[in-house]
Amino acid sequence: MKTGWNATTLVVWLCVSGLVPAASIAGVVRRGWHWHHALTAVAAGVCMVGAALGLRNPLASMASYSAALMVLNQWVPPLLLMSVPAARWTRWRGTAAPMPALSLAGWLLDPWVAMTVFTTFSVMVSLPGIFEPALANALFAAPLGLLELISGLLFWAHLSRSLRTFRHDWQSGLYALVGSLPMMAVATVWMLSAHVLYMPYVDVVCQWNISPLADQHWAGFVMLAMGLPLQIAGAWRLAQLGAHVL
Repeated sequence: MKTGWNATTLVVWLCVSGLVPAASIAGVVRRGWHWHHALTAVAAGVCMVGAALGLRNPLASMASYSAALMVLNQWVPPLLLMSVPAARWTRWRGTAAPMPALSLAGWLLDPWVAMTVFTTFSVMVSLPGIFEPALANALFAAPLGLLELISGLLFWAHLSRSLRTFRHDWQSGLYALVGSLPMMAVATVWMLSAHVLYMPYVDVVCQWNISPLADQHWAGFVMLAMGLPLQIAGAWRLAQLGAHVL
């Protein structure tokens, strides 16, 4: 089993992370996008680099590993959506395309598809059969992080006024709150469990010099805290306060 990323995997991840701000900065220079689009893209790129540091050695700490996955699932998607002007998203959505492409786009932007993918993945990724291989083999963590990012993008798109299919703010708010429940349930289990749930951590001393059980409790707290932006966005929309979250 490989407990750390090789140089190639890390370089590829860093290059992809750098493309995000580069593309948005090019949009500012060539298309006249506002400077705040570039800033959010830079923030997304920085978050992706930070996530790579947490994913490259999963056994170092369950808390840092969970934080990396949460960053990709909860923080990077809204930043990526905000790095492109709303008018551009609307224009892309209305672009003529072959019917198979339009059907695929419509299917991906269906709220129930996004909800199913997001909630199912939130629960499945914490199951020992998936989580433990990712811990034991760091190379497994790279595609897992990518899937976290994709599922997060599909879900967060429905909080974007340019991409969502909901007609009313309260609907998208309720959608966000319901979608966050499985993730919060997993975080609560991690925080309250009296035993280490994942075998690869049983005999591992965390890089923070704390016990595996304490590290697991911190991982649950990290997941709970990093999921707050989605819950705040949902509550804001549910209250119909009229703010442009994205």
